[in-house]
Amino acid sequence: MGKTKNIQSLERAFSILELFEQTNKKMSVKEISTALDLSKSTVFGLINTLSNLGYLMQDSETLKYNLGFKVLSLGNAVSSNDILAKVADRCLQPVSDKFQETTLCVVEENGYVVYIGKTESSSSIVLKTRIGTKKELYCTGVGKCYLAFMPQEYTQKMLSKSLEPKTENTITNIEKMYSELSLIQKNGYAFDNEEYENGIACVAVPVFDKSKRIISAISLTGPTFRIKELDLNEIVLSLKEAANNISKNLMV
Repeated sequence: MGKTKNIQSLERAFSILELFEQTNKKMSVKEISTALDLSKSTVFGLINTLSNLGYLMQDSETLKYNLGFKVLSLGNAVSSNDILAKVADRCLQPVSDKFQETTLCVVEENGYVVYIGKTESSSSIVLKTRIGTKKELYCTGVGKCYLAFMPQEYTQKMLSKSLEPKTENTITNIEKMYSELSLIQKNGYAFDNEEYENGIACVAVPVFDKSKRIISAISLTGPTFRIKELDLNEIVLSLKEAANNISKNLMV
């Protein structure tokens, strides 16, 4: 099907909603008109319609507008993590099939990685990790990706806590951890050498949004002896390709 022309009034209406998302503040008709380079009469008509439908609401004291509760209800209906998980599953399944191992997708929440996606090949050894599982950042490959690429002040805050050993391979020395994170930044991938669980290893890479902000991390995970038999460069290239595909799909 050929690409059809966008309806201008719809484009303008959505540009108003997106403007509130970007500025995160109440705005007057004049402020919206100036920001979007539209006439005040055009903006007023669009705002009136969006308000009647519940997507905008007006402050009775300042007469300025803000996002309405209808937008919140739409946001609750479509979880960003659900979308990310579905996109990641589609992009990671070929990686699982290629290496015959499990791939995982995580997001960071309150200082932990939360597993939101998991794909397996027909011959994968089943891992105990389940969707919804939380693990510390410092002792997982995906977590170390976050520590390496999240804002420095947040990384410092996360590493100010005690690094409790999970196995004999867990990195608990802060200087060694920062050295590890520098290598991850340089190489673009992290390796978990049985740092959370004995006998399990993984290779992980970050997933970035269009602003180069880390929004997820993905990994190929399996028994250490099998992971180490695989070509590391090939794993990294495949994961980075999947990460790029995830990013592109989320930007559409």
